[in-house]
Amino acid sequence: MGVALLAALFAAPAEPAPAAVGAPDEVGLFDPATGQWHLRYTDGRISSFYFGVPGDTPLLGDWDCDGIDTVALYRQTNGFVYLRNSNDFGVADSSFFFGMAGDVPIAGDWDGDGCDTFGIFRNGRFFLTDTLGTSVANLDFYFGMVGDQPFAGDFNGDGKDTVALYRPSGNWSFITDDLSGLPPSGGVASTAGTFWTSALAAVAGDWDGDGDDTLGVFKNFPTGFDLVNTNGQAEADRRHVMGRSNWQPVTGYLGEPPPLPGLALQTVASGFTRPVFLTSPPGDDRMFVVEQGGLIKVIENGVVAATPFLDLTALMPASASPEQGLLGLAFHPNYGSNGLLYVHYTDERDAGDLSSDTRVVEYRDGPNGPQRIRTLLAVEQPASNHNGGMIQFGPDGRLHVALGDGGGGGDPFNNGQNAYNPLGAITAIDVDGSAPDQTWSIGLRNPWRFDWDGWNIFIGDVGQSGFEEINVVHRYAPKRNFGWNVQEGFGCYPPSVTTCNTANYVQPVVAYQNGAEGCAVTGGFVYRGWDIDGLHGTYLYSDYCAGFLRGFVYDSATGEVTVEGEWDVGITSSVPSFGEDSRGELYMLTFDGVVRKIVAAG
Repeated sequence: MGVALLAALFAAPAEPAPAAVGAPDEVGLFDPATGQWHLRYTDGRISSFYFGVPGDTPLLGDWDCDGIDTVALYRQTNGFVYLRNSNDFGVADSSFFFGMAGDVPIAGDWDGDGCDTFGIFRNGRFFLTDTLGTSVANLDFYFGMVGDQPFAGDFNGDGKDTVALYRPSGNWSFITDDLSGLPPSGGVASTAGTFWTSALAAVAGDWDGDGDDTLGVFKNFPTGFDLVNTNGQAEADRRHVMGRSNWQPVTGYLGEPPPLPGLALQTVASGFTRPVFLTSPPGDDRMFVVEQGGLIKVIENGVVAATPFLDLTALMPASASPEQGLLGLAFHPNYGSNGLLYVHYTDERDAGDLSSDTRVVEYRDGPNGPQRIRTLLAVEQPASNHNGGMIQFGPDGRLHVALGDGGGGGDPFNNGQNAYNPLGAITAIDVDGSAPDQTWSIGLRNPWRFDWDGWNIFIGDVGQSGFEEINVVHRYAPKRNFGWNVQEGFGCYPPSVTTCNTANYVQPVVAYQNGAEGCAVTGGFVYRGWDIDGLHGTYLYSDYCAGFLRGFVYDSATGEVTVEGEWDVGITSSVPSFGEDSRGELYMLTFDGVVRKIVAAG
């Protein structure tokens, strides 16, 4: 490969530019099996789109010098580079040849002119160019060894990117901070820092917006990014759980987040009787629909199976209230190997007694269908309403069970603030061991639906008569009392009480007026699918009476909602629940017996 001399590259080093305070860099991933990108914006949402073909290598860079990093691909089979000047689906805006098959690409602003260009790493040697579209390197030098993984960053804040390497064989990262003293060809770059970084891959970016880049890692268990603002520190300043271990990381400044996408509904199946939940076992394409009357039915390839998966109708209360019956279903994380699943229902107590008992029961699936194994939780309900209903495995591996306060109006049984009673609380059950049940949180009126998203739980708590609310809290947050019946929404309860110590309780992240905007919040899920561009990371919810579809993005770092949206999707029936399949796609269930998938509008 020819080497051109760039005089400016060998001039005396300029004084480092002061670090500029600006917007932080973000992270993204590329799926080399499908050619799909997943870019995370500062509000926590992820934009997903296709650009490239299987086997391409991803890059981010500011190719048109507008301050925004956009996507590019290096096709290792032929050494061609394909650039786009926007982060969306489309064809390349430009392409050129640089390198040869098998080279590893790298991008950076090597001369500090505000425009990113290209480079390759080949068997311990870098070839960098300051001009896009050329196949000639301005600088080549030795740094690293065969098997190292290259990345780039402005590690001293002087406005110029330099190169770095991650060595998987020893879990070390090596960075440089000045390439100006190297000869045009054949020099050896000096290491400016060495850091231990155990990871699938190492990355660099300006995570705090202070003008200089620092290290980050893309790792497993859980898959995602750990980012530090000071090289060498052990504890991450930012963590983002996202992606899969075989996806390839990229970093850069992506600009302002795009608006929330338009949404619509697509009918999947109909003919159900009071469907109250939908879920799928991990890695299973089937969808299991829970009917309140006691049946669990299966949708496979868009067809509802003629025979129910599980029939519990004989256990249902004969004179059930609208809040009783079969209410929840959860599959064990290892259902594929152990066949375990769990149901949450209220059973018959005595003839004519509208009260009933809550049961959480373990079943094992097998050749003859699910067989009852054991009862995990049995709770006597003092009234016929506020039975909760959601069960879901949390990040701690425990099965979490939500129960309401026992019913009546205003918590007449005083269960909301009773930490020794599973009513008005979420209980964590160790289904795989012998640890005692844990009352994980209290102060809930009727947490009909909740969703564990990573280490955060999103709880839709149905209100009394003032406010419907959604709460978000970390699994190990020191405060897990949500305030009922001392407060409702953001205010005191009952409304006649003008002062209460709300500082003792977790405050809602969203609350809306009962009556004016709806009657009972229907908690949903954080969207973690990939089919709807710009929605990933958005929590969706509805209201049983109002039938709206609303959503928001929650920033774990600040504890605040960063963006909110509402979509008119034409629902005219009651909305009791959402559902989530094994791919993270979401569904709305309505009491007209229809299951509808949430899809991108248009």
